[in-house]
Amino acid sequence: MPDNQDKYDLSFFDITGNCNLRCPFCINDWSTISGNVPVSEKTFGKILTLLPLLNSFYLSCYFEPTIHPDFSSIIKMIPDEHRKKVLFTTNLSRKLSDDVIEGLSNSGFNYINISLDSLNPQVFESLRKGARFDVFYDNLRCLTDAFSANPNAPPLRYITILNRHNVDEIPKLIEDCATNYLSTMNELRTFVPMPHINKDWIKDNEITEDRRNTLWETLYEFPHKWMYVDYGKKSEYDEFFDSLEDPKKKKIYFLPPFTGLRISSEGIVELTHMGIESKYDINKMDDPYGMFKEILALHHLDVERAGEIKNLHCEKLSIMKEKDSVIDNITSEKNAAIRQRDDSICNLTNERNALTEEKHTLTAEKDGLTDELATVKATYFYMLSQKDMAGVWRKFRHSAGKLLFKNNPKLKNHIKKTLRIGK
Repeated sequence: MPDNQDKYDLSFFDITGNCNLRCPFCINDWSTISGNVPVSEKTFGKILTLLPLLNSFYLSCYFEPTIHPDFSSIIKMIPDEHRKKVLFTTNLSRKLSDDVIEGLSNSGFNYINISLDSLNPQVFESLRKGARFDVFYDNLRCLTDAFSANPNAPPLRYITILNRHNVDEIPKLIEDCATNYLSTMNELRTFVPMPHINKDWIKDNEITEDRRNTLWETLYEFPHKWMYVDYGKKSEYDEFFDSLEDPKKKKIYFLPPFTGLRISSEGIVELTHMGIESKYDINKMDDPYGMFKEILALHHLDVERAGEIKNLHCEKLSIMKEKDSVIDNITSEKNAAIRQRDDSICNLTNERNALTEEKHTLTAEKDGLTDELATVKATYFYMLSQKDMAGVWRKFRHSAGKLLFKNNPKLKNHIKKTLRIGK
């Protein structure tokens, strides 16, 4: 298996099953969540066997990790060679012991996220329901003091949920975090308008696009690192995702495409975006590493096969396109031949009509000559029957024969010669 295919891209793990706060913008619907099952050392030991298969390892995703009663012991269980894969997010609102703070300082983790929406106690406590600002701030000072004294301490990052009540504070907050609280990055986020979030709260806390743009103009001049994540804005991918009608496809497609594991504190493992609707209880596995390595290998075989099918499909489309092009050319040539034939038929028809018209003209002339000949014959035989030829001739010349001889002077001479008449 290629190097880039021998690991799961992400793992979403929680060492606890609940949180000590009830923030009004939380993505969790707490009406559906009760109790808390902290991960046991036995279960966590089995989960840790998966670390060679993971590119990154979240100790928390949906819940607060520091409420684990053995948080310090859990941290110490992680093998040194895999600690750079580890990261987690904390609200830092539960009093941390010196042992925990020292453990985090020496953890060697990739980084630690701290949720911080305001340094104003009133705003802080209104956004982090259940938190006390004094506890949070005391933890923050102790943590940053310990990390400042340890050059190998993990980087600290801060996550802030943008809203109407803290937007004016953001520039100073970022500066304070960078100057006083060891911030290597401030991540600004919008809250996700989940169906369970109070609609009045959303209305009261949303900020306008103009106000947000004004904030960006200020922050662009800042020397400190920050980033913005807009969970409410739809990308081209989101529009594509929304257009998918097949529920199975919605479970597979993701941006960016990745393979991942969702692991609960109870040790239930779900495969994410791999087209397999299965849950596995890691507690019942003798060899979790072997199991999930085999699943990953099978998934990438499916991906390779899908790539082959895609290539065959593209070749088929190319052949069909070429075939359609040939058919279009043949059709064009056929249509040109038909037009040429129709033009020839039209020309021949015109010629035939012209000949027919000429025939009619000649027939009419023939009929006229026939009528004239009949008149001549009648006149000739009439004259032969008369004794006074000259008298008849004079009479005929000034009456019926006048029009006839006018058009046929040769006929006049011929009759005169035959009748032996001088004039």
